[in-house]
Amino acid sequence: MSDETSKSGKETRILLIGEYCIQSQFIQRELEKNHRFKTTRKSIRQLQASTPSVPYSVIIVANQLLTERDCFDFIVKQVPDIDVIVYDVPSDTTDLMLFYCPNLKGVLHENTSIDYLSRCIEAVESGDFWLPRKVMAKMLLDYKPYALSLQEVNNSSLTKREKQILEQLVKGMSNLEIAEMLFVAESTVKTHIYKLYKKLNVCCRKEAIQKFSHLRSNKLTAPMTHVNGQVSRFDKTQLN
Repeated sequence: MSDETSKSGKETRILLIGEYCIQSQFIQRELEKNHRFKTTRKSIRQLQASTPSVPYSVIIVANQLLTERDCFDFIVKQVPDIDVIVYDVPSDTTDLMLFYCPNLKGVLHENTSIDYLSRCIEAVESGDFWLPRKVMAKMLLDYKPYALSLQEVNNSSLTKREKQILEQLVKGMSNLEIAEMLFVAESTVKTHIYKLYKKLNVCCRKEAIQKFSHLRSNKLTAPMTHVNGQVSRFDKTQLN
């Protein structure tokens, strides 16, 4: 380990999802200018063949790749607890699949300088968010009706089984997959889902996932949000 790495703290292990191409080589080379960053590039096919055993801190993925079902399913189902940064996000729209990533922490528009990627990673590593103003506004508006803390979920009338099923819903599992995992009939899972919908005051799977997974990713803290180069407090009391 270099002296610079020792002085600056622990390594940040980064998983860059993408094919071996000029773009991914360029990103990896730029990131490795920071001696704390240890970047591994893998294609989605390589990741599907073997779930990563390395304790990555951050996943970096292009928005276009995230829209592919295989990549999205891998991030949501296989590594739901790793912070996600999405780059090359169109600046003219906020209706994107990235909002369904439970651990989305950073968003970089397609016209953003590569220099901001390192700053984004450092912010996410310190527990903050790095979000463009429009994206933050979209998240605030979309999740306002579903604001619910983990404490409220734990103190609700959800049974142990309903909480288990809710966790799997957030990971994107189907009713049949949940039934097979819990060794129960699919009809039993449907009954539990109907009951937890009523208790959470939601009417569909999408609302239940939004209500629970977004606040789960925030870890009940009020992290700093970087907006257009400035830092502001992302206060969840504003969601009430």
